[in-house]
Amino acid sequence: MEKKIDVTTKVQGKLEDGSRMSLFLDEREVGQIILTNQGNHYEMAEGFEFSNDKIYKHENDTTEYTKKYVDDCDMGWC
Repeated sequence: MEKKIDVTTKVQGKLEDGSRMSLFLDEREVGQIILTNQGNHYEMAEGFEFSNDKIYKHENDTTEYTKKYVDDCDMGWC
């Protein structure tokens, strides 16, 4: 099952030139905003979505389970 996580407050923008802003989450580029006279155009990387003025990251529940399993590896049972 897939879930959407709001990461808007964690995303940082870097103006690349006068017409494009790259979007980063933990130093990984997750999209860009192309600034035009007709308005902004959002291009998001796979696994990310721009909707209702927010940026969402899509995650599978199996990914979260695997992540937690590995996080507990210091206990010696993985």
